[in-house]
Amino acid sequence: MTYIISYGVHLLFSVFFFLLIPLPYLIKGSLDEIERFQLLLKIYKPIIAGAHIGVIVSLATGIFLAESWLSIWFAAVTIIWLAISAFLGITAKQMRILSEQIEAGTKMTQETITACKQSSLLLMVTIIIMFALKVLRYF
Repeated sequence: MTYIISYGVHLLFSVFFFLLIPLPYLIKGSLDEIERFQLLLKIYKPIIAGAHIGVIVSLATGIFLAESWLSIWFAAVTIIWLAISAFLGITAKQMRILSEQIEAGTKMTQETITACKQSSLLLMVTIIIMFALKVLRYF
């Protein structure tokens, strides 16, 4: 019973990561208008916060669900999990900086915009790799 609950919680928090996949495209498309970008920031702020919680929960439930901690698959998932955690933090920081620049009435710097686009793109790629690792395990 505990295994089923852990699996359900693991899947529930994976939804937050699934919602982060279109983020780089939404950032690129919304930078033309400040109001649209502010709306994007408002929408994605709780999603990113949920993903931060999901990083911790997925670690705890993933360790419980793992069949073997000494497999290559488990090592690959752990490395990708670390990359997702890093890129999630970097993306959240860059989005926070852009939000602060908008609220202060200053112009968003091109350096911060580029960093936000790059970190969100890397986050998207690592999330897709993680989902692929999860699915390819059964083939």
